[in-house]
Amino acid sequence: MCGIVGLLVKNQNMRANIGELMLPMLIGMTERGPDSAGLAIFGAPVDASARKFSLYSADASLDWNKLGSELNAALKTSAKLEVKVNHAVLTTNVSPDTVKAWVKQAYPQVHLLAVGQLMDIYKDTGTPAQVASRYDFSKLSGSHLVGHTRMATESAITPSHAHPFTAGEDWCLVHNGSLSNAHSIRRKLEHEAFPSRPITIPKLPAASCNGACVKVTICKPRWNMALTSWMVSTPC
Repeated sequence: MCGIVGLLVKNQNMRANIGELMLPMLIGMTERGPDSAGLAIFGAPVDASARKFSLYSADASLDWNKLGSELNAALKTSAKLEVKVNHAVLTTNVSPDTVKAWVKQAYPQVHLLAVGQLMDIYKDTGTPAQVASRYDFSKLSGSHLVGHTRMATESAITPSHAHPFTAGEDWCLVHNGSLSNAHSIRRKLEHEAFPSRPITIPKLPAASCNGACVKVTICKPRWNMALTSWMVSTPC
């Protein structure tokens, strides 16, 4: 059992307060998800040639400034780094594949949470109120967001198991519930050449969001064979 919240702020004058507006919604889902919490926030886009990388380190003592300096020297760039506790948002015009390869080799303990021009992801263990306070959710600004509170059912309580997950550039996914036939569905999708990745045993995808609007769905296009499809979309 988990809690899912979504907020689209159409009034541009109120977008600076989206974090404050969202906070009571997220904390209100505590009983449905007291183990961990997180959100994906969509703000102003970076330059067309640039990308933002949401990074996470389980080691709170990681020297993010050192990471940034070493990346700039190795990739001959001038990346911008914004640090919040054990999360950081790296902005650079270096290609995503190059940045991913460098981080994996130089800092294998650092996890890449998301890539895009609009979206940042923050997630961690703790109650929604604790996570929100840790990362100053109330001060976030943007046009829309998707939040999640988790009650673990079949897997561990860790930051990597917290939601949202990423499903592509500027695309996040959260879910609620479990599939009892997850392995048979995976075998079926693999047989249909659906790409398989070493992720948590799949559960029912319940909410996803791209850069255009907040959408709620339990189906990705390639999964139509296995899951009933429906969608509820807010006006864009």
